[in-house]
Amino acid sequence: MWLKKLISYGLLPFPLALTLLAIGAVLLWFASRQRTGRILIALAAGLLLFVSWEPTSRWLLTPLTSFRPLQDPAATAVGARWVVVLAGGYDPSPGRPATSRLSGTTLERLIEGIRVHRLLPGSKLLMSGGTYPGHPDDIAASEVMVQAAEELGVPRVETAQESRSLDTNDEAMYVRELVGQDRFVLVTSAMHLRRSMKLFQKLGMAPIPAPAGCGPGAVNLAPSANQVALIEAAEHEYFGLWWSRWRGQL
Repeated sequence: MWLKKLISYGLLPFPLALTLLAIGAVLLWFASRQRTGRILIALAAGLLLFVSWEPTSRWLLTPLTSFRPLQDPAATAVGARWVVVLAGGYDPSPGRPATSRLSGTTLERLIEGIRVHRLLPGSKLLMSGGTYPGHPDDIAASEVMVQAAEELGVPRVETAQESRSLDTNDEAMYVRELVGQDRFVLVTSAMHLRRSMKLFQKLGMAPIPAPAGCGPGAVNLAPSANQVALIEAAEHEYFGLWWSRWRGQL
């Protein structure tokens, strides 16, 4: 788990650009290495410009966001008994409302899950997500999500939890133990849904996709930090797909 996180972080464009910039700045202090230093600084600047450009994020995100939003769950998910919401980041520390302890990504997924759940009478809202890595004694992501759902008006009796998973492949395995052969809707971020669907389908399940959030937005040629964040998220997904194939999970 930690090896996967370390490799994926090291390949992200922002830390890579900072590394090139730092090495280049150090080399400028040595007369014999100044040319190399300038080249590294130029590469860092070029990389940051490239990944902060909207067409770059659109090019990377489009293949990941092919699923359409579930506009009418009552018609397109007839018979679904579960609405499975996959966790993202969260803060395990107490002291704040649960809705404030979920990352923006997780809260976005939860809100979409609640919307679908309310349009499917009799369905159960299943939160999937284990304990924050490195904090084994803290509350699981699924419990924080259940608490947040209660704060948003969903009775606890309408929810269920899977709290053992550490990654998406774990979520697929443990969710299968709970839902069996029941029909269910799978809710996660738009760019995370492609990998999630493949992992669930590999285990013999047939989830109904329900992307949360959106894909590429309107064209904007001005560089922005938001595009860097989108590209890093997309790169994380591509690395996750490669990792899953390398591990034989896909």
